[in-house]
Amino acid sequence: MIEGTVHVVATGGTISSHFDGTDWTGLTGAELIGELTEVQVAVRVTDVASGSSSNLSVDDMVMIVAQVQAAIDQGAMGVVVLHGTDTLELTAFVADLLLGSRTSVPVVFTGSMRVHSHNEPDGPLNIVQSIALAASPDARNRGVMVCLNGEIHSARRITKIDATTVNAFTSAPFSAVGSFVEELPRFVAPSDRTVVDTTALEPAVVLLTAYPGMAPELFDLAVTGARGIVLEVFGDLNVPMALWGPIHRASQAGVLVVLASRPYTATFDDDGLALMGAIGAGGLSPQKARLATMAALGSTFDRESAISFLRLLRDLPTSEHR
Repeated sequence: MIEGTVHVVATGGTISSHFDGTDWTGLTGAELIGELTEVQVAVRVTDVASGSSSNLSVDDMVMIVAQVQAAIDQGAMGVVVLHGTDTLELTAFVADLLLGSRTSVPVVFTGSMRVHSHNEPDGPLNIVQSIALAASPDARNRGVMVCLNGEIHSARRITKIDATTVNAFTSAPFSAVGSFVEELPRFVAPSDRTVVDTTALEPAVVLLTAYPGMAPELFDLAVTGARGIVLEVFGDLNVPMALWGPIHRASQAGVLVVLASRPYTATFDDDGLALMGAIGAGGLSPQKARLATMAALGSTFDRESAISFLRLLRDLPTSEHR
């Protein structure tokens, strides 16, 4: 046995869903861990939520992170969070933002694409590997990670791309940061994570998706009362001309306008964005860009400081993946 204790925070989701032929039930974290025989470290379990992760609010995600922090404060050598896959990447990102430089302890999120009662469930192996990862000295100081299907990903990069297969997540255009080889975690490179310390999340940040022919009045309506808005646009942050004016007016009024794109683009600022008064998300997905903007506005005192905060979160390409 490995010395030390890994704390498991169970939050429900598909990984705990069981159909007995009549009814659906949700297994506790202790029940899931109790079935495993391959775990080589002491495990302590806390259940903090149940049900579909699609029901979680940002406040719920913050509460889950508080449980992770409590486990670290209690001396955990590592923490594993069992989570539904619908919003796993978002809660993991919130954890990465809120934990920041406060801990070097490995924090690993995992879940499953198949229910517990499936004839070939993926949950048990994901849990075993995540516990092994959380107990690994090599996993320290790497920020929050996600371990699924034998792969290890950075919480900042991972995205769910398929709702029907166990190979459902990717960090594209980047690579996974590691994988399991002969039941042991192996990392492909030293950590390149930039740390930001989030003190609070500003709730008055909205996310809006631009679409062909979108009326500019919809942007004006969405931004009413907001301190920040993330607008999902096209390609390399291409914005319909009808929205240029509303974006500029919002920026002039002090609203932080962040443009994000469904495809990856590292663009953060350029002349076109400057004319509108907006910035780019710097490689973050629209959903994560909203969370990052909430963190930036909640942790700084003015718009320019919030922009500097977001600049630190840029995920820039290297020759390896461009």
